Amino acid sequence: MPRRALVVDDHPIIRDALVTSLLSLGVFEQLDTANSFKQTLEKLEHDSDYQLLILDLSLTDMTGTNGMVHIREHHPSIPIVIFSGNDSTETIAEAFEWGVHGFVSKSSPMQVVVSAIQMVLAGSTYIPPSAIRLMGYEPPESTDANDIIESPSVQFTPKQQEVFEQLLMGVPNKVIADRLDMAEGTVKTHLHNIYQILRVRNRAQAILRSRQLHLIG
Repeated sequence: MPRRALVVDDHPIIRDALVTSLLSLGVFEQLDTANSFKQTLEKLEHDSDYQLLILDLSLTDMTGTNGMVHIREHHPSIPIVIFSGNDSTETIAEAFEWGVHGFVSKSSPMQVVVSAIQMVLAGSTYIPPSAIRLMGYEPPESTDANDIIESPSVQFTPKQQEVFEQLLMGVPNKVIADRLDMAEGTVKTHLHNIYQILRVRNRAQAILRSRQLHLIG
């Protein structure tokens, strides 16, 4: 089966340039496009067999994270990479709270865009290095990851482990609740406890911390 993705952007020059570059570099064999949120939903309803959704946050009929939230809740199995001109720390952090797998600024060089996409396709995540410190992430003082991993203080309960695995897959809270047959409030409680165990404050920091501990690639 050819590797396929859906590119969503309402600026035809940007959209076409991205499509041309990704195809010429062999990142995908097939790329479909959409120029609005409405068209995106129509394509996903008729064909959701995409390995990736590359999504702009500023569309003529949907601006900000609302559209992304809707897609994550209704199509949770499709990884999302945000490709946006708005790369503020707040926007990046909010995007990861809703379960995106990567965030790339439109000002990034093409090799960064390709690298980020390849990381996500491999099952990892991509957070812009420039945003990591601005998010307030400070790695714990210990530099011995093996000691930290083996510490009882970072051992999850079985339920926490289930929620943690869903978090790493970029699944929104509402979908986690449905998948694990929990109340959404219970999911939030588990996430709060997971954050405390990892000594982080949000999903983006949890991903960074998990990578530091070699819990994810």
